[in-house]
Amino acid sequence: MKGHCISVWLLVVATSVLLGCEDQAFDGATNRGQTIYQTNCQGCHDDPSVNLRVKLPDLHGLYSRKSLPSGAPITDEQVRKTIQQGRGIMPPFGHVFSQEDLDDLIAYLRSK
Repeated sequence: MKGHCISVWLLVVATSVLLGCEDQAFDGATNRGQTIYQTNCQGCHDDPSVNLRVKLPDLHGLYSRKSLPSGAPITDEQVRKTIQQGRGIMPPFGHVFSQEDLDDLIAYLRSK
């Protein structure tokens, strides 16, 4: 019986550690994505004083909407494509970001 209790305890501890690592990995991706956003996106998407001929979409709550401003469905694939290829007056960033950068940026956009 004592051996069974120790096994259950070890299983609980191991599961907690693994779940904690997953949360830390997600938080790390989101934090890196936030830094990427602040460096590359925020200046146009969050600053109302930017003098552009059109108002760029606010990306807060992007994933809670039914579609992108283009009308395309909001999926990670479509958001990635828009970032990489650009759209309208938004320049393409495919040459700027690695796949990991894009993953982190999308994780941040999902959390906004």
